[in-house]
Amino acid sequence: MKHLTRKASTAALTLATVAVPATALAHTGDHVHGGLMAGLTHPVTGLDHLVALVLFGALLAGTTLKEKQLGFVAAGISLAAGFAGGVALGGHVAMEAVITGSALLFAAALAFPASVRGKAACAIALLLGAHGWAHGVEMTGSLVGFGAGFMASSVLLMLAGLPLGQQIQKIAPALRAILAAGAALGLMLLAG
Repeated sequence: MKHLTRKASTAALTLATVAVPATALAHTGDHVHGGLMAGLTHPVTGLDHLVALVLFGALLAGTTLKEKQLGFVAAGISLAAGFAGGVALGGHVAMEAVITGSALLFAAALAFPASVRGKAACAIALLLGAHGWAHGVEMTGSLVGFGAGFMASSVLLMLAGLPLGQQIQKIAPALRAILAAGAALGLMLLAG
């Protein structure tokens, strides 16, 4: 598992490095959201998605293997269902607020002990549906290519959060929540 996590972290960081110049383009409606490459890069280039997905992965650090598996399955179903909803139904007025709120909630949940975080992550994975929804609304071009890239990139970002969560666990719970929420809020403000 450590080897897989290290490879996933390296892949996510590589994607982030390549995509950093485009971070200001998230959710502006003026860029292409079609095809595999767009699907791979958009979760990394949109700071709101990047923060929420990495923090969701961090929530699963220190949990049991079964909780990790359930968390990733719940996240995948929520992202995919949200994506389908966005493609089929279009935009929703609360979408961006839920995206921002989810990152803040994931950050706050990092204060929970590991014995509770796995269950909390599975319960709040539903909020990742808003992230999928936003991508579904913005998607143009190849649905299959973009969707596959979007899901692959999202999973890599969540896996990249696992080692971050392991480091965060070493901090006192109250300080952990304050630092994580502050960082998430700061990144959300940068994302616009």
